[in-house]
Amino acid sequence: MRRSLTVAAACLSLALVACSPVEKKKKNKVVSEQQATVDVCDQLAKVGAALEASAALQPTSTVGEAETAGKNLRTALKGLKQAETTLEEARLKDFQEKAQAFNKQLKSVAKEKQLTLEEAAQTLKPQAESVIAAHKELKAAVQCDSPAAAPAN
Repeated sequence: MRRSLTVAAACLSLALVACSPVEKKKKNKVVSEQQATVDVCDQLAKVGAALEASAALQPTSTVGEAETAGKNLRTALKGLKQAETTLEEARLKDFQEKAQAFNKQLKSVAKEKQLTLEEAAQTLKPQAESVIAAHKELKAAVQCDSPAAAPAN
């Protein structure tokens, strides 16, 4: 019993050690929205080139050439999908950071009881505008045309 417990603990330790580099890579891979946009554009260019190569195939082209063109297109589409995912994550992260900063400033202003509403509004307005702009960008990115549902009372 004791031996199997030791073996189980060793296996668990190995599993945790094996998984930790992957987790570190995820945490270290913070891409800015600007870089993610550049990556999407690069991938779109690669997809375009792959499509052109596929369209350039002739009846005299070989099966090998057609397979290579198909493989290049699949690879380019996969890269585009990953770049788009990274871009969406960067946009969401940017919005969340702005919203958290606004919330922090809101809490700070709420503690200053001597401020007038006008003074508080002047303090909060720049960050509020930043959050609103980030929200509009997110909404445009996912093409939300319909208004949000009204909250239930």
